[in-house]
Amino acid sequence: MAQTKKDSVSHAKVTHPVVRTILGIVAVICILVFANWLVRSTSLGNRTLDLTENKVHTLTPGTEAILSELKTPVTIRYYATRKSEAMPRRVKNYMRKVDDLLARYKNLANGKVRIEHLDPQPDTDDEDSANMDGVGGQRIEDENLYFGLAISSLDQQTTIPFLDPVHDTMLEYMLSSAIANVTTFKKPNIGLMTTLPLAGTPATQPGEEPGPPWVIFQLLRQRYSIQYLGMTPEQLDPEETPVLLLVHPAGISTQTEYLIDQYLLKGGIVVACLDPYALTAPKQDPRLQSMPGGNVSPSSTLKSLLGAWGVGFDAFSVIADGKYATDFGNGQRMHSHLSLSTAAITSQDDIITQGFENIYLPLAGGFTLKGDSGVSIDTLVKSSNEVLLIDGKSATQADQGLFARKQTTGKEYGLVLRLQGEFKTAFPEGAPTVKKEDTEEPEAEKEVALPHLTTAREPSSVYLISDADFLIDQASFASSDQGYSAVNNNAALLQNILDQCTGSRHLIGSRSRAATTRPFTIIKEMETDFEKDLHEDVEAARISMEKVVQQLQVLHEQKTGSNALVLSPEQEAKIQELQTQQLKLRRDLREQQKGLRDRKDQLYSEITWQTVATTPILVALAGLCVWLFRRRSTRTV
Repeated sequence: MAQTKKDSVSHAKVTHPVVRTILGIVAVICILVFANWLVRSTSLGNRTLDLTENKVHTLTPGTEAILSELKTPVTIRYYATRKSEAMPRRVKNYMRKVDDLLARYKNLANGKVRIEHLDPQPDTDDEDSANMDGVGGQRIEDENLYFGLAISSLDQQTTIPFLDPVHDTMLEYMLSSAIANVTTFKKPNIGLMTTLPLAGTPATQPGEEPGPPWVIFQLLRQRYSIQYLGMTPEQLDPEETPVLLLVHPAGISTQTEYLIDQYLLKGGIVVACLDPYALTAPKQDPRLQSMPGGNVSPSSTLKSLLGAWGVGFDAFSVIADGKYATDFGNGQRMHSHLSLSTAAITSQDDIITQGFENIYLPLAGGFTLKGDSGVSIDTLVKSSNEVLLIDGKSATQADQGLFARKQTTGKEYGLVLRLQGEFKTAFPEGAPTVKKEDTEEPEAEKEVALPHLTTAREPSSVYLISDADFLIDQASFASSDQGYSAVNNNAALLQNILDQCTGSRHLIGSRSRAATTRPFTIIKEMETDFEKDLHEDVEAARISMEKVVQQLQVLHEQKTGSNALVLSPEQEAKIQELQTQQLKLRRDLREQQKGLRDRKDQLYSEITWQTVATTPILVALAGLCVWLFRRRSTRTV
């Protein structure tokens, strides 16, 4: 009897559905809580599933490569004033993102990155350390608040003084760039090939002062080790010269183009400033005495290479742009001197052009995209579609009737391009034949024996700029007693490109991304529609008021003599009507504004409740699934 009773109780415990459901849900919740705690306490806590549109929470392959190749330890001192009530809420929220990002950097660096968390308070060692590292405090409500990074490796250090949430899209690049810079212990090498006098001009007569170098050349020389390669280098090695800068390579030979082609396939980076009509091209260049006459052509291109890269370029046509023409005063509008505003910059999120407002390109050419090159092509700066292509000599003169006489192409042309990927050779048949004149030997042709690559060993990059004159002092800088100052973003364009190329070859893949704070487009659309409706109502009311005022003026003109100051019944009625209309308009506008606020509040509430309810519902569904599975298993048994 006792055994039978025990079996019935056990059976009741096993089959009771309510008890099993409650226990299943509780068990799932406990598992989730402890699993979350366990994951957060290990390196797995920084592994995420990024389902955002632009992968804004995923580190780029470039950053991962930089961290995986670290050879020296890097210390990041993270200064953040966390205990102050004066710290703005948006900055506090941004701190959590920086916390997570630094944790991911640390885990990917395999022990090469150490994070020191410091909370500078007044009159503390942490505050002294922040000031010594160059992380200055932001004065808010009579408090010095700190939120910055000091990155160091061995005896090299760089600082990000303040982490502004406004520059959220730059965060990964700034941090990766800083790590790359402090782990590089010598000036990056840049190979320079040019026919322009960037380094200055020699004295033409005894006792004469040589021409000074261009300001941009002086700036580059401070940061990089510039290696002048001439226009006919014997070899180009990416290991010795990771970046090759071409500035107006007029008259470049096919053999030199072949060297550039093989250099690129070996992993070198090419930055080329081409020009259909270079105003700065000298008539006589002492470095080109080996060429007949030594003259420099105003036109430059890379004829053999551009086609293989999927890019077209008319080496003798200058862009005249009706939208970006430059006004020089006195009615002198130069359509081929392009003053490019933010509308010409395709992305304000890109590292190279972020924050740019004005780029000046005098007599620039235009790139077209042909495709089928196997590499990705990004247009960083472009013309408008109100474009004419004219010859360079005509472009030097103002022509007010130019667009009246000719039909525009209706196309947008690339002015600054970035090419990335695994390039293919432009010389599939191998090295071109070198022709040499030799009076002693009857043979006039000899082949250069060089190791030939047909495909890239690793991904690389090419930057193309359709002008070279934009680097001259008069186009980029203003002179004063204090020195030279930039008047536009010309110099920054080239410097940003070279910084990204030389900081680390992986920084090109660590470019800026879309903002992580996404705009609430539904609310924006509601507000925009409201403003349109509001504008229509206001305009209608204004027109009706003007009509009433005109009628009042007519009535006043009809009055005479002593009655001029006495209001007639018609006038009083019209004034009353005007006041009534004004009151009605104001009441209607208030109701519309109230309705808009109600709709916005309702939408916010719905989204909040949906967000809050999602997790419990998912947990409950998971528990229900567990219960159903176990119940089915029990019934089977």
